[in-house]
Amino acid sequence: MNIMIIANHLQQGIGGIEIQCDLIARHFARFGHSVTYLATAAIDQAQTTEYQLQYCDLRDATALRDCLREQQPDIIYFRHNKNKLHRVARIAHDAGIPLVYAVSSLQDVTPWAYHHSDAALTPRRIASIAWQRVKSRWNWRGLRLVSGAVSLNPDYTQRLPVANRVTIRDAMASDCEPFDWPRPCVLWVAQLKDYKQPEAYVELARRCTDLDLDFLMIGGIARERYRWIARGEGTPPNLHYLGERSPALVNGALRASLALVHTCLPEGFGNNFIQAWLQGRPTLSLQFDPAGIIEGEGLGRVPGDLDGLERALRELLAQPEDRAAMGERALAYAREHFDPVTNTRRLEAFLERTRLAHGAAQ
Repeated sequence: MNIMIIANHLQQGIGGIEIQCDLIARHFARFGHSVTYLATAAIDQAQTTEYQLQYCDLRDATALRDCLREQQPDIIYFRHNKNKLHRVARIAHDAGIPLVYAVSSLQDVTPWAYHHSDAALTPRRIASIAWQRVKSRWNWRGLRLVSGAVSLNPDYTQRLPVANRVTIRDAMASDCEPFDWPRPCVLWVAQLKDYKQPEAYVELARRCTDLDLDFLMIGGIARERYRWIARGEGTPPNLHYLGERSPALVNGALRASLALVHTCLPEGFGNNFIQAWLQGRPTLSLQFDPAGIIEGEGLGRVPGDLDGLERALRELLAQPEDRAAMGERALAYAREHFDPVTNTRRLEAFLERTRLAHGAAQ
């Protein structure tokens, strides 16, 4: 197949969508497909990759039509949340090209979605929420024009108003870069923005200064209001911000840690869960348990509030045998469900079925 992937690229930032789409593109290319990765922001198109890398401003309908005419994809895999979905789906539909919408977050299956923020509810903030919700609902209408949809979380698949839909888990590579830390540590991994709730992790570290334990943070600053964490302004001495790091180094840090601590609000299915489990590390998640896997499979704890998270962490440190057992279960579960080759083959088969069904319907 001639497959086009429309998404942010790793050159734009190291986030979940970027990591997953690069992984998918590389495996599709290895499977023998022709792959064009259409990045949504200006990038170095000459960068050496296993696939063709191209930039298109999705705000420019003419440029997108020209790109589709030039590349002639058999199918489009769109993983850009709902951003510009209505426009892209309409243009693809008019060009006779099937488009598969890929779900990455709860907002992607919410018609009137907006970005959570702890900012004061000022008139400007109220106007922003209203505008976000209107844009979200407009792009939701684009789902009428898609040929299929794929979700990383079965809880979200059933919310899609698309008949041809499937759940396919994300996957992660497990290779590690060496990482050493002089003291026992736990790790938090995410971009620093409102709905990731990094301040909750800082507060957890502050509550646990009596422990022989360091709290490491990895991730880029996505909101300037969290710059104080990078600067170490008012953070406890046991908290260490390490900045943005490659997925392989994150894997190494997880392997060196005792556990992953997760404070994000409900989202899609965090790559950091998969990475931690592939390194045999349990997960302590403040609120979010995707598809009930963490509690249901015994891979960690999901206490629901900060007091409970502190108790769960102290118990995990005091019970090394239970911690090891959780880690072993996590590794076994990850190997069974998050293999890159297996899951990309499943996506390949879904795209092929969707392409053939679309052709038969023409």
